Amino acid sequence: MSYMERITGFKDNCGFGLMADLNNTPTHKNLEDAIIALERMMHRGAVAADGKTGDGSGLLLSMPDAFMRKVALKEGIDLPENYAVAMVFATNDEQIEIFKQICAKNDLKVVLVRDVPVDTDALGKYALQTLPKIKQIFVVANSIIAQNRFEALLYLTRKEIEHKINDKDFYIPSFSNKLISYKGLVMPTTIKQFYKDLNDSDFKITFALFHQRFSTNTLPQWRLAQPFRGIAHNGEINSIAANRFNVLIKSEVFKSSVFSDEELDRILPILQEGASDSASLDNMFEFLIANGVDFFKAARSLIPAPWQNAPYMDPELRAFYEYTSTSMEAWDGPAAVSLTDGRFVGCMLDRNGLRPSKYVITKDNRIFITSEYGTLVVDEDEVAQRGRLKSGQMIGIDLKYGKVFFNEDINNYLKTSQNYFKWLNNHMQYLQEYVDETFKDCSDYEFSDLTKRQRYFNITYETIDQMILPMADEGKEPTGSMGDDTPLAAFSQVQRNWSDFFRQKFAQVTNPPIDPYRENIVMSLNTGFGQIHNILDEKEVYAKRLKTVSPILMKEKFDILI
Repeated sequence: MSYMERITGFKDNCGFGLMADLNNTPTHKNLEDAIIALERMMHRGAVAADGKTGDGSGLLLSMPDAFMRKVALKEGIDLPENYAVAMVFATNDEQIEIFKQICAKNDLKVVLVRDVPVDTDALGKYALQTLPKIKQIFVVANSIIAQNRFEALLYLTRKEIEHKINDKDFYIPSFSNKLISYKGLVMPTTIKQFYKDLNDSDFKITFALFHQRFSTNTLPQWRLAQPFRGIAHNGEINSIAANRFNVLIKSEVFKSSVFSDEELDRILPILQEGASDSASLDNMFEFLIANGVDFFKAARSLIPAPWQNAPYMDPELRAFYEYTSTSMEAWDGPAAVSLTDGRFVGCMLDRNGLRPSKYVITKDNRIFITSEYGTLVVDEDEVAQRGRLKSGQMIGIDLKYGKVFFNEDINNYLKTSQNYFKWLNNHMQYLQEYVDETFKDCSDYEFSDLTKRQRYFNITYETIDQMILPMADEGKEPTGSMGDDTPLAAFSQVQRNWSDFFRQKFAQVTNPPIDPYRENIVMSLNTGFGQIHNILDEKEVYAKRLKTVSPILMKEKFDILI
């Protein structure tokens, strides 16, 4: 294999990125450059046997206002100042009628349903078999109330439509007055051919999120192509089962300043059933944004920097993360995420930092953040600044003021936005502070029937001899070969312990193993106890919490509690 063949044959995790014009000036060149950058990350995605169907790719764009007004005017619709466009993947016309009915119920008026022009020659066999009807639905406010609550009603309406239409192939990639999504089971190199709109010179944007998918946990589907409605995610959410469960629990105590209790009931559940881990994260992020949660706080609450065991972290910043951890569980996994709410655009790495993210700021006031350098050729004389994000870092752009916020800027904002340090000092208690000596009295841990208990919990002689004793004698974990050729308990020919029938879900992806001892700066077993409270606001009383360094409650700490 030649050197060039090795390069072009290279496969990695998903390719993702963003570009933004810091002058907030919409141009067709911005779109062209975003598409070029996406095309050059095609090696990061899988390709089906037909050679034309990928795992999915797409663009999440600022609303191309001039283009949308032009296509609406062709149909005799002169759009008002405030309007929204829904990109819809439908399977039949009845779904569009339901869309209109729920819009009308919420004082939103559908003024135009447009068939998005596509070239199916760009698609492979599998993509063609599952190709939905792609529509754009133009919506305006139909009352004073709707005008004043336009964005909130767009979100509420979309959630109601999703709940009403029970069809896994029906999907609304975007429904916004700020953003529009063009995505699907299409290759990055042919997305411009497939979506004819993208060739129009009046299609002008100020920013774009783009993504080429390398599917790991789910089969390719039109609706699972990224970017989603607010994020593009490269990686996996390893804690996804717990995250989904925790969202369900917290849903019981939501109180919103944007939506009434009755409207919240119509919005719930937040997470769409059958979605990927990335889609669930997107659902949660957009829910927080729709309810007025600050962009940077929402991002850093969901995907925090490493803080529990980071020795040099600013105590005020640590207080922010510790406070948010009382209400939000981290969506953990190797992840690089680009995200937007229409005004702010950002990119961040999770605490493990196992996904690449590199940025270039040009002298003509544009920024590109992608999985790798070289996705767009920029003359060195035109480069104002370049760099890369490290573990737990974030970079953000405020398009309203044309400012780039680096990690330190964002941290300074987060730690000073509330009196987190004071709140924790007043209300949070750490159980280990009350423990003078550990295992001073071991009488409660002595059992006459220890052997029977070990057998019940499947602690075999081999486990004691090869694992437990070496750790006790040498203070380190034993080494051994990888792999397990023992049959699954369900297929075993011998009697197996009941616990053997349970297996951890595992996705065979590009994650290196994590060592909780040698890499403890990015890992923690800290656990909090306390009342579940509303995650949509911040109050001092929410800091009232018991914290312990481990979820295993030893007798010394249990005695303190009772």
